[in-house]
Amino acid sequence: MVRTSLIAVSLLAITAPLAAQNRVVWSSRRPDAQPPLGVTAGRTLDEREIELRYRFERVNFRGVWLDSDSLPLDVVLEDYPVAPLTLENTTHYVGAAYAPTSDLTVMANMSFAQRTREQLNGTTGDLSIAEIDKLGDLEVSGLYKVFDQNGARAHLQVGAVVPVGAFDIQATDPLPYDMRPGGGTFAVIPGATAAAQNEFGTVGAQLKGTFYLGTNSIDYTPGDRLDGSAWASYRVDDHFSVSARTRYQSWGGFEGADPSLDPLRDPGNDAPFLGGRRVDVVTGVNVHLPEDSSLAGHRVSLEWIFPVHQRYDGPQLGADWGITLGWQASF
Repeated sequence: MVRTSLIAVSLLAITAPLAAQNRVVWSSRRPDAQPPLGVTAGRTLDEREIELRYRFERVNFRGVWLDSDSLPLDVVLEDYPVAPLTLENTTHYVGAAYAPTSDLTVMANMSFAQRTREQLNGTTGDLSIAEIDKLGDLEVSGLYKVFDQNGARAHLQVGAVVPVGAFDIQATDPLPYDMRPGGGTFAVIPGATAAAQNEFGTVGAQLKGTFYLGTNSIDYTPGDRLDGSAWASYRVDDHFSVSARTRYQSWGGFEGADPSLDPLRDPGNDAPFLGGRRVDVVTGVNVHLPEDSSLAGHRVSLEWIFPVHQRYDGPQLGADWGITLGWQASF
């Protein structure tokens, strides 16, 4: 509670001076012009600009939750022979973007997942660890600028998920859905982003969805997702900014199911009940390296993720904390 209150106060402290000042002409070279690191497809590039990026993200999950409550381990083991204890979800993202015109930016992002899941077998008392290192799905998008005036910008996103990631993963036993980085089927990604800048900083908001189009080869469709963020970035100087944002995520349960998974064995196997919602408060720092240096155009960013509310339709591992570290270079 104290942590949440302090973060909320920080967000208000950043937002207040931004709302009180006049807007200026948009500058993409300021440290706060880049949205917070975890906001993907958050800005269009200048004409003929190329951007390369890498992002490291780790989100840790601990304990089984149902609705908005963490369940005692013995309660989970009353209903399932196997209870997940922790999940360490590490994802490496690499991407590139190019702007053929001042209004259009095209981009692609690829991911590589490393996941470690610890679970307890209540029947035998055995503690086991499952690990995977697999490719995730490819995302491609076009961003089209629809507004650019008086220090404010807005763009629309139309994208697609290309199912190249691992989704049919076999180990000693078939792995539960939370260990599968790929969905196995195409999806569309519509989205919209808007931001406004003044002499003190930038505020912005983004809303986007992921809607799956078909059933994969092992008879299930991942749940559709909705992701929204609102943020404020305060420019400390020409090279350094701090940010705070609130992120809302919701995801549906799966349609269909992998026939190799027993939904009565592990809550992570129970496909229809894997929906939920989560609210995070995220704080960050962003460094834009000097234009007169050999690393001109490079940015280094960091975000800390604090889940403040989570609600699950069925028993699932609950989010504990997260961190994101990234690098971008524009040419």
